[in-house]
Amino acid sequence: MQRLFWLCPPLMLLAAVLAFLALGFSILSSILVSLLIVCPVIIAYGVIRVRSLSKEPPAPTRGMALNWVAPFYDWYCPLIGLGRVFREKTVELADIRPGHKVLDVGCGTGVLTRMAAQKAGPDGSAAGIDPAPAMIGEARISAGREKSRAEFRVAAMEDLPFDDNSFDIALSSLMLHHLPPDVKIRGLAEVRRVLKPNGRLLLVDIDRPVTPLWWIIAWPLKLWPNTIEQVRGNIGAYLEQAGFRDIKKEGNWIKILGFWSAMK
Repeated sequence: MQRLFWLCPPLMLLAAVLAFLALGFSILSSILVSLLIVCPVIIAYGVIRVRSLSKEPPAPTRGMALNWVAPFYDWYCPLIGLGRVFREKTVELADIRPGHKVLDVGCGTGVLTRMAAQKAGPDGSAAGIDPAPAMIGEARISAGREKSRAEFRVAAMEDLPFDDNSFDIALSSLMLHHLPPDVKIRGLAEVRRVLKPNGRLLLVDIDRPVTPLWWIIAWPLKLWPNTIEQVRGNIGAYLEQAGFRDIKKEGNWIKILGFWSAMK
């Protein structure tokens, strides 16, 4: 069912192109007219869907809250190499064990959170937070459909609604680059606060490019304050400033994302 959802927009476009070709339009005209018809339909669907999902106010944050992306997020991520294999690698590196209590900050639609809940088992738990209420709405719907025990709350990384020493593992997947530098440090310090002694953070985000091609593709990231230090390879410095120890680079993904682990 999830794969069919991802295929809906391209299938709609293909059906429209074929219909116009059957009516005698040229290939170019069929593509252009289909785009003019299908794209507004998809945008309208997104607007209506976001409004129906946003049942709570967004969490106050100076970071980017991608509320408007929520209806398309699960379709978009696999197209850019951030599908299930990427999530499985994240969970593997996090080393989640049965009984662990897991926090996923910036959980989006909750794919990673639900996988963490499955790993933690019935004796553990997984909670996901995101400042965008539409993301949390999608996450709750998916959790209900999959009968997942994962729980979701609207909250920002820099103001976590949890007690000190609450979690064994924290996950941060593609959240850090949404935050200004000072908010990154404050958010990471909050994550450290809610981790138990010797608790572990597994973070994956934009990092120093591994290949010359990625340096060429990613050069605009050096102009954005949120990412300039990350593409210079300074995620470890942010973790250190937030008070973490035993900071390690665990590997790369698609030559531009870095996996980092750190201990409280």
